[in-house]
Amino acid sequence: MTSHVARIVLAALLTTAVVRAEPAPAAPGDTVENRALVHLDRGVAAYRVGDLRRAHAELVEANQLAPDRPNPYRWLALTEAALGDCDGALVNIEGFLSRVAADDPRVGELRALRERCLRSASAARPGETGATVPAASQVAAAPAAPPPAEPPVYRRWWLWTAVGALAILAAGTTYALTRDAPSRLPPVTCAPAGCHP
Repeated sequence: MTSHVARIVLAALLTTAVVRAEPAPAAPGDTVENRALVHLDRGVAAYRVGDLRRAHAELVEANQLAPDRPNPYRWLALTEAALGDCDGALVNIEGFLSRVAADDPRVGELRALRERCLRSASAARPGETGATVPAASQVAAAPAAPPPAEPPVYRRWWLWTAVGALAILAAGTTYALTRDAPSRLPPVTCAPAGCHP
């Protein structure tokens, strides 16, 4: 029985090591949308810590994998505006707005960003009224909208992998502990007069 428990514990440790590792290359059951979500999560995390170049690269990859999804366009617009690329941000803002309903709560944020980018673009053109200000400094001076809340933990891929590993560990442990366990009850003998131990 102890050898069964040892095997189960070893399997659980190996499973935990696999869960903690970086995402593996695409498995046969892995979908393009799942890979896009991984890149999107990485891009959002990089944006939040201020690594804008890495965020941009991850978000471009997410956008290429899932071009019909609006969220990569939104995060690309925010990242490009922070990088001072208002022209790219405007393209991604329109890409986002064309893919969501008008009452989406994120629309206001991107419309405000579009207005800031348009103001900075018109201020950067010589010959117009007002001072000439580079687009990057104009966007940086505008107050940034607070980043959206993190997605709930139950939407993360690693949670369900860990839950599955724990379920397998619990099932294996239960099986190992009950499989070869000797009976601790005395045998019951039944006769015409009744049953007794």
